[in-house]
Amino acid sequence: MKSTTTLILGGGFGGISAANSLRPLLPREHEIVVIDKSRDFHIGAGKTWIMLGDKTREQISRPRTDLLVPGIRLVQTEVTRIDLTQRSVAAENETLHWDFLVLALGADLDSSGIPGLVEAGHTFYTMEGAERLRGVLESFAGGDLAILIPKTPFKCPPAPYEAAMLLHHALAARGLGEKARLAIYTVEGAPMPTAGAEMGEYIRGELEQRAIAYHPRKKATRVDGATQRISFEDGSEAGYDLLIAIPPHVAPKVARDAKLTNAAGWIPADPLTLKAISIPEPHEVYAIGDLAVVALPGRYKPDEALALPKAGVFAEAHGRIVAHQIAAKILGRTPDQRFDGKGFCYLEVGSGKAVKGEGSFFNLPHPVMQRQIPDERQFRDKLAWVDNHLRPGG
Repeated sequence: MKSTTTLILGGGFGGISAANSLRPLLPREHEIVVIDKSRDFHIGAGKTWIMLGDKTREQISRPRTDLLVPGIRLVQTEVTRIDLTQRSVAAENETLHWDFLVLALGADLDSSGIPGLVEAGHTFYTMEGAERLRGVLESFAGGDLAILIPKTPFKCPPAPYEAAMLLHHALAARGLGEKARLAIYTVEGAPMPTAGAEMGEYIRGELEQRAIAYHPRKKATRVDGATQRISFEDGSEAGYDLLIAIPPHVAPKVARDAKLTNAAGWIPADPLTLKAISIPEPHEVYAIGDLAVVALPGRYKPDEALALPKAGVFAEAHGRIVAHQIAAKILGRTPDQRFDGKGFCYLEVGSGKAVKGEGSFFNLPHPVMQRQIPDERQFRDKLAWVDNHLRPGG
């Protein structure tokens, strides 16, 4: 059997899952290489804890070398070019060739398209941003706290709503309940729209109970840091004393330069196999996680197509499926696993409670998400889920 090389670009949930799932499926002469520009893997679900000072960077991070099983090569460098014709990837100091390529580069954050947002807005969507925001929140003495969602899609759809409820709880604990006014301004029509109307109504109800104002269909056009005002496409404005934004997400430049992305800016992937469908066959290129767009078969409205939400749990599942697809090709077998469109998310509501939503996104006529009543057990489940992903071997 001819030896092969599988290159996995990106060492997040999807990349680690793909590598760790593939390694035991293949003989050792088949090389598996993970490329990522940073040493450490961070659990995105823990960044709200960083923002609130409940955990430190070290508590939600691990070196990627600790998380990958033996027999996987990790190259810490930045990918600068993807050449599909030559089946090669150029990095800072070397060129690597591949027989199978897994694109798991995630999404980049780019607030530059909204004038003033970079200068005026804080965020918890990066580790550095969450750490800076922690200090800002410690000195926040009250006023209007605005959470802005200027563009979709963004990873972890529950996160802005979870952050709002956790902030409400934290500020109330500091005696600022009457002094701090929280509001969410979002381009979305409803919270977590792909999860369906029932989930959206539930979240809106939780926000209302906490007097957190919710303003849907608000597309921000600029932010004026001097006057502390947000301007929207409909001509309205909103003031703030503290602005927390969910930065617009874009595909990494190296993927765009390789002409892998579609008009919406993401790499279309086959819903069942995660094979990139924007590339003429034959090829062995897969797109997983936040970088990929996976079309859903169902719809809530006939004229509104749906796509799988961007979340670590889906990236992890994608990685497992791709590993089985690649192993089957190498070993001359029929692939025995396909992505089923199922996943879950946790939504913390404060007071040490959380709700777990479980979704079947390939269901017809539309996706279905079920939830339970928030409680301490589901919060403990989230803590265990985070801890499990920081253990050696992933």
